Amino acid sequence: MNKKTIILICAVSVVISFAAIMVLKMVAENNRNDNTETPKLASVYTSEPVVKAETKKEEEKPVINSNMKYILQTYYINSDKKEHLSEQEYAVPSEFITLNRDELQEYINDYMEDIPIREYLDGLISYEIIEFTEDSLVLRKTYASDWSNNEFYLCDVNGEVVVYYSDKSTVYEYTGIMTADLNEEEQVRIKVGYFVADEEELYSLLESYSS
Repeated sequence: MNKKTIILICAVSVVISFAAIMVLKMVAENNRNDNTETPKLASVYTSEPVVKAETKKEEEKPVINSNMKYILQTYYINSDKKEHLSEQEYAVPSEFITLNRDELQEYINDYMEDIPIREYLDGLISYEIIEFTEDSLVLRKTYASDWSNNEFYLCDVNGEVVVYYSDKSTVYEYTGIMTADLNEEEQVRIKVGYFVADEEELYSLLESYSS
């Protein structure tokens, strides 16, 4: 191999080596660029965790409890268009305990759909919630009857015939007559309760009960 050939081979080798170095340098540069840009892409497509706003809890509805003040109003609409409103405080009925306003309204609706016979005879036409708070409950029953035309009201109290005034809350007389001693028809009337117009009719009835 002559000297020119050796020089040519060396020159080709240098060129190839230089080209290889340049290629490797370019690859390394590209890799470095890729590594530095990746976080930027990630920052674009990766969203920060969204903090959801706390939903407000639905306010708890008050429910009836045994410690509440319970008032029942009685509203009479008389045949002569005069009106009379009275009210009295009672212990909270056991069937009301734990009911909220909506549930109590459902109870009242059911009550009015199937009115007890005694309430029907007394002329009950309305039953409504007047006040419902955490501390008090006020209900109102409205009656349309001729109670003002009657002076007395007879009913059964613990098995005894008791005479009230027409307001049905003020006792006129404890008769001492036991309901069980009456005939079946009168027992039903007394247990349901009914009005009597005046003293003459009252004492006539009581005399018949005693005989």
